[in-house]
Order: sequence, then structure tokens, then C-alpha cells
Amino acid sequence: MKNDWKPVFAYICTALFLSPALRAEATCPVEVKLLLAPAAIQTVIASLGFEKKTATRVYFFDTDALDLLRQGVILRVRQGADNDLTVKVRVPEGSKQADTSHLRELFPCEIDRTGARENVSFSVRSKYKAPQVPELGTEISSLLNAQQRMLVRETRASIDWAKVMRIASINSTKWETTTQPPFGKLTLELWEWPAGNILEVSTKAGPDAGPSKYAELQRLVRIKGLSLSPEQDTKTKIVLETITHHTPELR
Repeated sequence: MKNDWKPVFAYICTALFLSPALRAEATCPVEVKLLLAPAAIQTVIASLGFEKKTATRVYFFDTDALDLLRQGVILRVRQGADNDLTVKVRVPEGSKQADTSHLRELFPCEIDRTGARENVSFSVRSKYKAPQVPELGTEISSLLNAQQRMLVRETRASIDWAKVMRIASINSTKWETTTQPPFGKLTLELWEWPAGNILEVSTKAGPDAGPSKYAELQRLVRIKGLSLSPEQDTKTKIVLETITHHTPELR
């Protein structure tokens, strides 16, 4: 009996060691997203009761070959209803370039649930007040704050800022609902650029409710008779690949 405490002690130590990572996992909110056929936008607005329209200009920075996106790094500036400079990291599946459990301890996390996969992302935002948006990577890199630089460093992303440039300028129009049972709120966002557009409906969910909320959102869209886009992935990835005619290997 005198040695019975050893397995219990070992279990307690293991639990204490794992608990920070488990708590971090549990606190990642989920956003479930569906891409709709943009041609049906007025039908979507009417059938789901969207209102509260806002407009924002969205700019993305990367290389011609999408070297940042390939490493999971998204660099974005928004002006209008939202004014911010954001560094977001979606670590590619199977990638060994970053320890996601370590990133969870340092940065806010979110899970994007799409038809393609669940993407765990980490992001750091800062206010963007300059009237003009830079065109060169060397200019935008100088605007990153210490925490944003730390996120890039911790991701172990290799970035040649001399090759980075502003590669996308997008008009973003957003609508929201106050309530839409069984959801608390829905968000509709339309992205438009000279060569195309993309329409996304999304809602927030708790850390454990991603799959069920995604199924509920699919059911709502089906009941309303709305058309889905044939491609279901993050709109940032789709748009940047479309604009540059390039498909990075993210899987």
C-alpha cells in the first residue's frame, strides 16, 4: 500500500503539465463559414433578414508566389468600418515550422470551420491610422508592432520583405442579423475585386460546438433554398490564389 501513491502522483503531475494546453484548446472560439453563390446576394439578404450594412477596404500583402500564404502567414490592412493592421497565422496541416501548443500560450486563437477543414489561427491586430496604405513589403513590415513581429518569429516563417508587395485590394461589404434562430447572430460578407467576388455567411460558436453549428448553418441555408458556392474554403486563400493564379500547397 505504501507505493500506491506513486501512480496517483504521476497522474497529478501529468494533468498539471497538460492543463495549460488543454485550457488554451478549450478557449479557442469557433467561427463556422459557408460560401454562397454571390449572384443570389439580394435573396440571401431578404431571406435571412440581414441589415446593419458597413463597408471596408481590405488590402493583402504577399509575394507573387504567395510565399507568406504557403507558410500560413496572412498580412492584412483594413480601412473604413474597420481600421486595423493584422498579422494572422494559420499553420498548415502537418507543418513542423511552428509549435501550435506554444503559440496558444502566447497569442489569441480562433478556429475557422469551413467545408474544407478546421483551420486554427493566431492573430495580432493593431490600429491603422495612416491615410495611405503602403505598396511595398519593406514599408508594411516597419509598421508591425512588437507582438506582431513576435508572432511571425514564433511561427518560424521565412519572409523576404523585399519581395513582398500589396497584391490585393478588395471592397468588403458586411451585413449582420440581430438574431436568427438557432443562431445568436449571422454575418454576411461580400468581397469584390476587379476580376471576381465571393460571398460568405458565418456565425460564432463555442469551442466544442463547431461541427454542430456548421451542420445547423448548412441546414438553414438548405431550408432557405440558397445556393452554395462549389468551393468551400477560407475566402482569403481562395481570393489570393485567384488573383495571383497560383495554388500554394497548404495541406
